[in-house]
Amino acid sequence: MLVDSKSASASEVFARVIQLEKRGIVLGDRSAGAVMESMPYMHHVGLDMVTFYTASVTEANLIMTDGMSLEHTGVTPDELVLPRAADLASGRDPVLARAVELLGGKLSAEDAGKLFPHRWAKLQ
Repeated sequence: MLVDSKSASASEVFARVIQLEKRGIVLGDRSAGAVMESMPYMHHVGLDMVTFYTASVTEANLIMTDGMSLEHTGVTPDELVLPRAADLASGRDPVLARAVELLGGKLSAEDAGKLFPHRWAKLQ
């Protein structure tokens, strides 16, 4: 399973379950550590001029079977694999290439980068 620092919520829980149950290998970067459940509570104040506001209150912290929470910790991958700046600039994906290699296949980082090309945002 591939994760990065933007992987959060259900993707983190899934990755950690894969690790804990020894069902696969997690590759990439440490995940975001954002899994707590929160609920929005809408309120208002005032009579003639009413101001509406919402408070988001954390109500649950998921504790995994190892007794640990993922909040603010994230999932530490089994193998830390990160693209370098030069990889990103040239459209290479060494992380996906490594995942395919672990599965017994062959895929170059150049070809892996072509599977899911990054679309750079235009600066204004």
